[in-house]
Amino acid sequence: MRRAGLLIVAALGATLAVPLVLGGNEALWQTLHFPAAGYLAILAVIATSWFARAIKLHLLLHRLNVRPRFARTLAISLATDFAFISTPAGIGGYAASLYYLRRAGASVSSATTITAADQGLDLLFFTVALPIAGLTVIWSDLAPTLAIVGFGSSAIMIALALGVLLARRTLSAWLFDTNPFGERRPRLRRMQETLRAFVISLRNNASVLIAGGPGFIAGVFALTALQWLSRYGVLWLALALLDHPVPFALTLLLQSLVLHAALWTGVPAGGGGAELGLSALLAAWIPATSIATALLLWRMATLYSCLLAGAVAIAILARRPTAQNTNVHNAHGLRATPVKEGVN
Repeated sequence: MRRAGLLIVAALGATLAVPLVLGGNEALWQTLHFPAAGYLAILAVIATSWFARAIKLHLLLHRLNVRPRFARTLAISLATDFAFISTPAGIGGYAASLYYLRRAGASVSSATTITAADQGLDLLFFTVALPIAGLTVIWSDLAPTLAIVGFGSSAIMIALALGVLLARRTLSAWLFDTNPFGERRPRLRRMQETLRAFVISLRNNASVLIAGGPGFIAGVFALTALQWLSRYGVLWLALALLDHPVPFALTLLLQSLVLHAALWTGVPAGGGGAELGLSALLAAWIPATSIATALLLWRMATLYSCLLAGAVAIAILARRPTAQNTNVHNAHGLRATPVKEGVN
């Protein structure tokens, strides 16, 4: 735990140190004397991202007949965002999502379904948005390499999704069908049956979400798009306010490339590495001092303010009692219907 805390502190220090090294005292001066209206505009953009994600989670919860108040859903969204950006590769965000959704009244399977749907919608957004941004880059005077990165990233995500889809029957047979190991070990067989029932429950929950119809699916996807476009729009807005406007598609591609690559470093929020990557990629268009100032403003909105809001949300949630589970699942998140159908 102490090592994790030191890693977070080091990452936060790097997010400040790198821009200050790049831009020096002038970058710090520009940041401290940035117009109040500019700060308010940036805060409004990041708040839009917070509320878009919270509304999306609220709709998913209501669809599965879990009905917390919106204030609680917003707190859950901010608390899980805190966990995503403060842990290596964002791994803590998944555990936090399951924990807080369970406390809000969701069963294990409902919480798992909503967490998976949230991440699936994020992947779908980037699969669609990156090629569109790549096309925008191709039609401009920017480096075509960025377009290749956008198309390539989307192609990889599509290939992975198709691979999982094609392998699902083989994986299902390996996990759930009778095998010599299960026949000789009754405990293993019971574990298979429990897992089989849980997966069926997940599939049933997913069917309930899909049964919401095209309007519901389009709505939660639109909220996902608003969530990420506003979050990734902070850097674009900061540069524009510093009189260095660049195409929005450029900042979207650069942040997608740098932040997702930074996940593999194991450093929370890609501290330091993300700043170095963005500064190197933006150097062809913008002076170093302005880049450093924009990066400080960007981190204030997308990291420091998110951590502060998340910490407040965690404190609020810790004081609230656990909600009673009022949906149709039992305490373990499994449906009472006997398991008779296969898992495909």
